Amino acid sequence: MTTKRLIHLIVIFILTMPLYSFAKEVDDITFMTENYPPYNFKQNDKIQGISVDILVLMLEKLKAKTSRQDIRMLPWARSYAYLHDVKNTALFSMTRTKHREEAFKWVGPIALTTISLIAKKSHHIKIESIKDIQKYKIGAIRDDIGEQLLRPLGVPSTHIEDVGGIDALYKLIKMLDKERFDMLSYEQSVTAWEQKKRGFDSNDYEVVFKLKKASLYYAFHKETPNKLINELQTALDELKKEGKYQQIVNDYLK
Repeated sequence: MTTKRLIHLIVIFILTMPLYSFAKEVDDITFMTENYPPYNFKQNDKIQGISVDILVLMLEKLKAKTSRQDIRMLPWARSYAYLHDVKNTALFSMTRTKHREEAFKWVGPIALTTISLIAKKSHHIKIESIKDIQKYKIGAIRDDIGEQLLRPLGVPSTHIEDVGGIDALYKLIKMLDKERFDMLSYEQSVTAWEQKKRGFDSNDYEVVFKLKKASLYYAFHKETPNKLINELQTALDELKKEGKYQQIVNDYLK
């Protein structure tokens, strides 16, 4: 081997070494998600959605071995607890809030999100102030942002019907339809998507109060190396610049 050839190989090795290092680090992470269409959901035994498809392309950019098949779909409360307590974990799509800011590390944003109180139109519920919210019984997913936003408003625990499990949102929609509680606290576009998918007429329901506007992110355990977070953020930013991010969004929302 000539000296020139040897130098060429050494340069290639040095340039690619950081990428392979990031690939190894990201492959140690367990990625978790929930049923949250159109961002992440399972259909025909395949985990898909806007956030899932974007993540898969991000992993490809890092030359990772982790693939779509390695993403785990779990009940939100369980995966949220894992993210708090277990290293090398990530959870998406999560609303980034002040309450959660220091607990995790973040890559995003994926999309804008609006958490709202949703009720049957036939009930003619009008919310004039925060105190009005306190008198109603409200359904929410356990440890979801929709539940977390209720407690600081002074909503009594006895007025919150929290539900867990893989199909928690579907359970809540059925309970709202059967008038087990007055309102549902959840992301409004995701609720409408799930209602349509499950055969409910979303026109029978209305947003009676918007609790919070925020953004969805990929959340990582707080001890995830900053270099890996930065590399994942760079991969996401590149997908946006290349137009691939918007193409995925358009495919699901068309």
